[in-house]
Amino acid sequence: MSAGPGAVSPVAPRMVDPARVERELAALWREAAEARALAGQGRMHNRVLLHTLVAHTDDPAAAQQARDAALALSPRQPARTIVLEALPNAEPAGLAATVALHHAPARNGDEPVCGELVTLTARGAEAVGRLPGAVLPLLLTNLPSFLWWSGSSPFRHPALPALAPVLDRLIVDSLNFASPQQDWAELDRAVDDPHFVPIVSDLAWARLAPWRYHTAQIFDGAATLPFLRRLTTITVRYHSGAPVLAWLYAGWLASRLAWAAAERDVQFLRFAGGQQVRFESLPRQSDLGAGFLAGVRLETSDGALFEIARHGAACAVTQRFPGGMQTERVVPLRPETIVELFGGQGTINVNSWSPDSKKFAFVSYELLTKPAESD
Repeated sequence: MSAGPGAVSPVAPRMVDPARVERELAALWREAAEARALAGQGRMHNRVLLHTLVAHTDDPAAAQQARDAALALSPRQPARTIVLEALPNAEPAGLAATVALHHAPARNGDEPVCGELVTLTARGAEAVGRLPGAVLPLLLTNLPSFLWWSGSSPFRHPALPALAPVLDRLIVDSLNFASPQQDWAELDRAVDDPHFVPIVSDLAWARLAPWRYHTAQIFDGAATLPFLRRLTTITVRYHSGAPVLAWLYAGWLASRLAWAAAERDVQFLRFAGGQQVRFESLPRQSDLGAGFLAGVRLETSDGALFEIARHGAACAVTQRFPGGMQTERVVPLRPETIVELFGGQGTINVNSWSPDSKKFAFVSYELLTKPAESD
């Protein structure tokens, strides 16, 4: 997935001794200030760092994606970004570091805002084991620290126990989980563990936010609310790949409706009340990631049909009622890039894994009659 566009000016990274990263960053800030003074550009770049974002990667392509995301996020969320390249089988063995500054262009006469970018590349198992110790001294004091784990599940990785106690948030992407059911079980245990410090967020769960929102909105009105309890068949379509998003959506909807699972398979779920969920794989589109949702179809026992279907950068929400009446509206879908999923103003605004609601997101208004005033 692309990181999304970002209007930033990166400075060429400088190779440094991993033990001197902090000192070299300070030198970069001084040099930037001196260069601006010599050019008659006034004050140094604003150093407004809102948090530390640590990105753990296990291949060079993922590391570059993390750097691109840091550059694109900088205008919204200037931060110290530390990209970890863990390459246990690479040679020559050892730990290497680069540092750089990057700044967003000035807006409305304001001074440019800079962020910091550190890359720690560990080649060989011994160097990979040293990464947590190299990261801990670089976390900004008294500011939030986030760990973005770009690969599969982190819960069996030896680095997580060393980093977790100092983190505010752990960001995973269950769409990348190698064994989703096992990995989700480990994630669930971490969430329930009172000694596990960071809040766990999931990019896959964040991708489902518009789908959950539009599903809840269908049943927002008094005319459609009764159909909610008459749902019998749900079909979730996804683009070829791991059906993680489809499973998450189905699990969310079934849990909100209090359906008790009776039988399950990769392509279907059956419930004790006779309801069923079907999963359909469609050919992957070039502009979408593998496993992304293509549409959702909700059918009721009395013939009503509710459908949300992706059409490019928008989705069509269709409602067809018994008797033939039909309505349709088209609503935009936000770009599903790393930058848009992170979003937020000054924080990494990824939805928490913890369920964000106990019920559907509709508001029910009860008409209360005013009691008669006594004489």
